[in-house]
Amino acid sequence: MSLPSKYAPEGLSRYDQHRPITSGRKRPQKPINYTVRVIEARIKDAVENRTYNNSDYGDGDIEMIPMDDYKEVEVISEFVEFCRDAKLISGNRTSETDAMEDIVENTSGFELAEGNISYLVIDTNFLLSHLNILDEIKNIADKYELKLVVPITVIQELDGLKNSNRTSLVSSSTSGELEDRISGKSIGHLARWATDWIYSCLSKNSGVVKGQKLRERLNKDAVKDDAILDCALYLKECHANSLIVLFSNDKNLCTKALANGVLTVSYKKHMTSELIANVVHTENVSRFGKIEKRIVEVAPAIQSMSYSNSNLQSNPHHVLVEQNVRQFSSFHQIAEKVYTEIQMIALSAIHQCMESVFNEDLDLLQDYEKEKVITLTDCSNVMIRFWFTVFQPYFKKLPNKFTPFDESGRNKTPLYVDLPRDSYELLQFVHFWTKTLSTIYAAEMDDSKNEALDILVQRWESMASLY
Repeated sequence: MSLPSKYAPEGLSRYDQHRPITSGRKRPQKPINYTVRVIEARIKDAVENRTYNNSDYGDGDIEMIPMDDYKEVEVISEFVEFCRDAKLISGNRTSETDAMEDIVENTSGFELAEGNISYLVIDTNFLLSHLNILDEIKNIADKYELKLVVPITVIQELDGLKNSNRTSLVSSSTSGELEDRISGKSIGHLARWATDWIYSCLSKNSGVVKGQKLRERLNKDAVKDDAILDCALYLKECHANSLIVLFSNDKNLCTKALANGVLTVSYKKHMTSELIANVVHTENVSRFGKIEKRIVEVAPAIQSMSYSNSNLQSNPHHVLVEQNVRQFSSFHQIAEKVYTEIQMIALSAIHQCMESVFNEDLDLLQDYEKEKVITLTDCSNVMIRFWFTVFQPYFKKLPNKFTPFDESGRNKTPLYVDLPRDSYELLQFVHFWTKTLSTIYAAEMDDSKNEALDILVQRWESMASLY
């Protein structure tokens, strides 16, 4: 049979001669996603003209584009959810991820405070859609006694998203499901601005916005949205008299949070930062009653390990402001505070020793990963595992053959790694770790850091002798 043509023997009718010849079925036209177009146009406009700059940081490089419509919020949430489920943004560590986590680890934690404190755990999609609201909440946080916490997973996901683009994501997906979604390039801009906002807050050592530290986890193996929920559950366990609220537009995650006793905040039309803050504070008071607001003690210990802190190097006494340690209302509070500070310094000191010995070869060690050393037990096990190669030279000159573990039996076992239960255990705990840390500091740190440690040791001893 010949091809259809007016020059073929059969010829074509006069009507068919003026029609295009096609094969297959006619494809239905896809509806135009105007919501996506609107979002991308606003992002493009912001990139080119910075018309949506609501930043108060002075340098004008942090854009905040609000998503004020259910469909807009859904577009962002669906993109994050798809990438999360398809594993397109998980496990892709970059140097920027490591740098941000180092900043988180080397900034002080929240001060120990009394009052109607509420901890707000922020999901990735909420940062992308409502950065302006979060920034406003940060500015009124003291009034409503709020603390904002960014989970480790969120920092990692933002880092993956800010380097994304439509081509790389679609090529990573066998189904091509991102074809009709917002472009990775647009999401990348939103993620970059969210990351810049977090960095700005952390670099100023804000008392309101903090990142989740590696040790602040219940389940180290939790991933994706389960890891975000784990962050909230950790805070819930550590702060029994505080309200924990998850900020997320992921319905599945919110359902799991509610099932575990964690309240949630999702997008509502006409919601404002003032309204959210007021509702959270009111709920806190209704649950725990009115608690007098006061800061019990500022937690400066981690600053003593921040090697880039010029104030510390020039003035070690800046590490510790004179405090009245008798403001602690119970032995448990004192023991927990001393334990936490010693643990923070031990983590950094152990890593410093490992770096000093192995230098650039540290990454090649199979038996050591910094991010997996998150407790005092981990610290003690590292010293045991690398005793002869790293740590023995630090302690061999000490009298009475002091070793930072128990070697009375065949095996070496950790010592003083649990939270002290009474005043005697606390005194023994402080004595043991003071000797261990002072020995390492004497060999590794300069005079200013050793003086800073001496100040902390005096305070630990004073606190341990209160009860």
